[in-house]
Amino acid sequence: METLSVTLSTELKQRLEALAADTGKSLDECLTLAVAEFVDNWEIHMNDLHQIDEHEARAVLNAGGE
Repeated sequence: METLSVTLSTELKQRLEALAADTGKSLDECLTLAVAEFVDNWEIHMNDLHQIDEHEARAVLNAGGE
């Protein structure tokens, strides 16, 4: 495990603390989950962008009747 220091606004910290209390999770657990979800989502997004840039095959949605 690594330690990382972050700076949050007072409002965001209070919201995080409230959610942690409501879910029975620690602040560390909530922050780790939030960062993991952010990384997962952005890795997918960036991979999609790279595929578009490289003109690789990708799914295309077309509206009916066109």
